[in-house]
Amino acid sequence: MTVSLRGLLALLTVTAPGGGLAAQTLPQTAAERTGYASTSTNAEVGAFLDSLQLAGAPIAVSELGTTALGKPIYFVIASDPAVTSPGEAAAAGKLVIYLQGNIHGGEVEGKEAVLAVLRELAGARRDLLQKLVILVAPDYNADGNDAFDPQATNRSEQNGPELVGRRPDGLNLDLNRDYFKAEAPETRASLARVYDTWDPALMVDLHTTDGTRHGYLLTYSPPLDPNGPPGPTLFVRDQMLPALRKTLQDKYHEAIFDYGNVDNPVEPRSWDTYAPLGWYGTNYVGLRGRMAILSEAYSHADFKTRVQVTHDFLVEILNYAALHADEIRRLEREADRQTTLEGAGLALRPALAVTYKLGSRGVEPVVLEVMKPPDSTSVRGRVGGGRQQLLPTGELRAYRLPVNDRFVDSLTRPLPAGYYLPPAAGEIAALLRLHGIHVQRLTAEWTDTVETLVAQISWAPREFQGHHQVIIGGTWVTAPRTLPGGTHFVSTAQPLGRLVFSLLEPEGNGLARWGAFDRYLGTEFGPGGGAAVEFPVVRARRAPRAPARSRP
Repeated sequence: MTVSLRGLLALLTVTAPGGGLAAQTLPQTAAERTGYASTSTNAEVGAFLDSLQLAGAPIAVSELGTTALGKPIYFVIASDPAVTSPGEAAAAGKLVIYLQGNIHGGEVEGKEAVLAVLRELAGARRDLLQKLVILVAPDYNADGNDAFDPQATNRSEQNGPELVGRRPDGLNLDLNRDYFKAEAPETRASLARVYDTWDPALMVDLHTTDGTRHGYLLTYSPPLDPNGPPGPTLFVRDQMLPALRKTLQDKYHEAIFDYGNVDNPVEPRSWDTYAPLGWYGTNYVGLRGRMAILSEAYSHADFKTRVQVTHDFLVEILNYAALHADEIRRLEREADRQTTLEGAGLALRPALAVTYKLGSRGVEPVVLEVMKPPDSTSVRGRVGGGRQQLLPTGELRAYRLPVNDRFVDSLTRPLPAGYYLPPAAGEIAALLRLHGIHVQRLTAEWTDTVETLVAQISWAPREFQGHHQVIIGGTWVTAPRTLPGGTHFVSTAQPLGRLVFSLLEPEGNGLARWGAFDRYLGTEFGPGGGAAVEFPVVRARRAPRAPARSRP
């Protein structure tokens, strides 16, 4: 994006710390200019970035893509000296980090915090760019961001600002449920321009929490899907996040903790994290063998406090990544190597999960707000249908609870050498390519012993994200099969081999769950499902030796 008239708007400015910029002044965010009474529109985000670039900040501003309603998805590359490609970043020995704000349009402090961090990279924090290239999408869900309504309507449990956007995008999709099926233009743009192009070593996804009232300004989570290569995720979970928690407490006096909720706020029994599904952004990144952090500012803290703690968390994430860049790079290279060897059968092929259960790291103190049932005459305590709503007391109490911060498998399937898709499944092959997965197409028929699922199909009765999700079970049959020319083969002997499993394994939570293969099954949504059918995705026990071409 070239500097536009937006950059010449009469934005209030702040003095650049440490000097070094010709203008010596840098823009303020909309939140700062209004005393945290409002949040930035998408146009104000663009104006801020233009003004920052015009002032000489070490950033390049472009557009990741365009939303369904035609709004730009602003994309920033912060680097010093300037880096314009992944190759240049690698040649300079710099670690690539991706920061994403506002995937849910009403959860606005991440957007404001990341703009402030970009401004600081022009001054006091510029040294971070000696080790890092920082990619930023500050307003990822621009359509949702600009769908302003009173906070009481769009984010009823959030403490300001008065007007905020809404959770879904312009297609009414939750973008944090779209990473597998990639139906939204925002998702498709990020897969192509961020993950497949830049392959960031660490992604940070910025949110505002809902749910349980607790005693922390921010909660966090690593990737949760246990099918990802273990090295990067274990580093985030067991080393990076505990260190960040200590730093935030010691340096800023800000209490943060693992993300979670309790099932019974009056008598809590455990602190449970969220679902490990790979279609959530940070879980998806973990399946790619990269590091990711979910950041959830506490919705009941005031807006300024939420922006501040998110800002501080981001700064310390960047500091930690810069300090440990060599180790992070080593872990991601090892994840790529090990995953490729597993798929090729040159290392033990793991059994990967198709269903999961919660796992615990042990019993610890968890600070919660004490909740009480309302008295029988309380109007405030009644919600729809006469059900009583619990009331907060303002009192914080430490409860000793199991901290269930991870998942383990409850049903597994062995990682195959790859998967065969029907010749007509070109749109699925194209989607896999969008994810960065290598796909081949057989140019001659191939006969081999393969594994086929005789499937029982049923559908969830309630629609979710425009789909009745498909539940698949059945019996695996091993037998010889002749696969015709034109069949697609997707090998697991590639760095994204575990993502291949997560997308294509029929009994899991991948593309089949979203109905991607329904038209090949000869069945349709209806009560109770239908007769057993052969599922069109076939598991390969070894790579084919027939001639094949890579699919572009």
